[in-house]
Amino acid sequence: MKYLFSYLLICGLFFTWMFAAIIPYPIFSDIGTLTKEQQAFLNDVNESEKTLTVETPPLLSAVSLDWFDTVNIIFEKYKNTRIIDVETGIQYFVQRTGGYNHADVEPIDIENMQKFNDIYNNQWSWDRRPVWVEINNMWVAASINGMPHGYSLISGNGQNGHTCIHFSQSKTHGTKNVDASHQNAVKYAFNNGHKLNELQL
Repeated sequence: MKYLFSYLLICGLFFTWMFAAIIPYPIFSDIGTLTKEQQAFLNDVNESEKTLTVETPPLLSAVSLDWFDTVNIIFEKYKNTRIIDVETGIQYFVQRTGGYNHADVEPIDIENMQKFNDIYNNQWSWDRRPVWVEINNMWVAASINGMPHGYSLISGNGQNGHTCIHFSQSKTHGTKNVDASHQNAVKYAFNNGHKLNELQL
């Protein structure tokens, strides 16, 4: 019995020493046996995983804002802004020069007047067209016409008179009524806001 206890004690000390000698090294790791090619492959995989986790930019969309409650306040007079025609994707810059029931605007220069004119195939027209107007980092659904009329404040832009931009619930200056054709164009611009993602903005 005395010898058995001594034997078990010696065996226990031996296995404890063996375990202590092995434990500093990863028992199941084979990293030391990888070739350079295998290690390079693992590094590439890790880099690919990092690339996949990069956040994609948020999708663009249009908003529909009430003219009297919001747009007339944030779209200040004499402020330049960008307009995009929904159907053609043509972009041009205008300045709001006035208007109360809706916005009166004029192209900021002759180059932008020509872009605006291209939308209407170089023919002045009262036809309503859906557009997006860039205001305070938002794309607001709106409607334009292509017939310069009335006063003009910007000289040298090749256009005599101003044109109109209508927004949700805006009205004409003449009849002071909400124009159904303009409102239909505003709704079209809003419903097709996803097309903004197809443009280089």
